[in-house]
Amino acid sequence: MKLAPFLVEHWLNTHELTARYNLAETDAKPFTVRELLAVTGASPDSLLDTRLSYNPTLGSDALREIIASFYPGSSAANVLVTTGAMEADFLLANILVEPGDTVVVEYPAYQVLYSVAEARGAKVRLWELKKEEGFRPDLKRLAELIDDRTKLVVLNTPHNPTGAVISEPDLRTILRWAEEQGFWVLCDEVYHDLVAQPGEVPPYARTLSSRAISVGSMSKAFGLSGLRLGWFVGPEELVDKAWSWKDYTTISNSPLSDFLARLALSHKEAIIARNTAIARANWERLAAWFERWQELIGYVPPQAGVLAFPWLKKPGLSGTHFCQEAFDKEGVLLVPGEAFGCPGHFRIGFGGDPDAFAQGLERLSAYCAELV
Repeated sequence: MKLAPFLVEHWLNTHELTARYNLAETDAKPFTVRELLAVTGASPDSLLDTRLSYNPTLGSDALREIIASFYPGSSAANVLVTTGAMEADFLLANILVEPGDTVVVEYPAYQVLYSVAEARGAKVRLWELKKEEGFRPDLKRLAELIDDRTKLVVLNTPHNPTGAVISEPDLRTILRWAEEQGFWVLCDEVYHDLVAQPGEVPPYARTLSSRAISVGSMSKAFGLSGLRLGWFVGPEELVDKAWSWKDYTTISNSPLSDFLARLALSHKEAIIARNTAIARANWERLAAWFERWQELIGYVPPQAGVLAFPWLKKPGLSGTHFCQEAFDKEGVLLVPGEAFGCPGHFRIGFGGDPDAFAQGLERLSAYCAELV
């Protein structure tokens, strides 16, 4: 299996460590361990007493039960804990997709959602979200992409990088098609709980259909990317098949990550309230910034999550050039749209520390002033 170069991750790994202002963050503001213990009221001793042995490959029973509780109709047996959502997506592509299958992917997309299927020999068809349509998902266009060899439809809602959301009626329609035609729907929902703008986020897909698989993570909405912990919720048969693959990938997660994830998920409301408040304040600042630079930059307001995918209006100005120059001249890190197959766009994240975010926008303004 030959995998294509991971363009977004290569860009980030090349620039992230030396950036002075990271506006490419895709997560809510990261917690420190001290902050997490404080907001949950946990004793430091509870962390210090965690035994540093191997964790169960599936994740601890306690963690799987907590995760399952967010998906009515599921139990711990329907949950596999993984090393981030990335591993969940990777495992699912490998156990579901065979050479010659059709896989339809909401696009643009985080590359693991389609490159693994391509490497498996699938025919990948892209369900494009277009800026001219406000990045609104078009079900008619999706229906035209689904054929009698379709094995998997991959959704990401709220969407990375546009912040678009599939409505509940549309999601139910897609899941009805899956039940009628026998394909699976993988729904990457890592931003599900983080709504910075008014917008309706549908229920977790797994709660709506037996043909749905929901993928979640402690990284994006929870601000705990350093735990490197995600999961998928699906049929027991798929959990068992993915378990066999996981024996050859990461085997298990750290017991420290398992413990801290249980702690955070047991206090989900407080965690999400903190992160949403930060994202909303940052979005107000970013929306005003977009208006300031409207002659240079166009945008569609995201419905949820902490990402926007604006585009450059200046003829001949590529996203790669814009992002590289912003980095070289002002130390500002963004992600070029070319890394998503969308020339002329760039991705910006607004979930991070408000003071650092404000400073980064000011430095980005200094660069933009050179272009107008």
